[in-house]
Amino acid sequence: MECTRPAKLPEAPVEEIRALEKKLGVTLIAYEKVHPYKKLNPAQIEKIQTAEKDIGAILVAYEA
Repeated sequence: MECTRPAKLPEAPVEEIRALEKKLGVTLIAYEKVHPYKKLNPAQIEKIQTAEKDIGAILVAYEA
């Protein structure tokens, strides 16, 4: 599972992307970089699973 969303870019990179779109004849979408998942030990995983049960949601651990 990745939680990507469109990137919020300043105008200069947007113009560069638009020029590349025109040159290539494609539509490009810039997404934010996704942090890698955090490697957890069994005790950490257990704590997260307990929290998931308590709140009724799925938690994903990423590197900070």
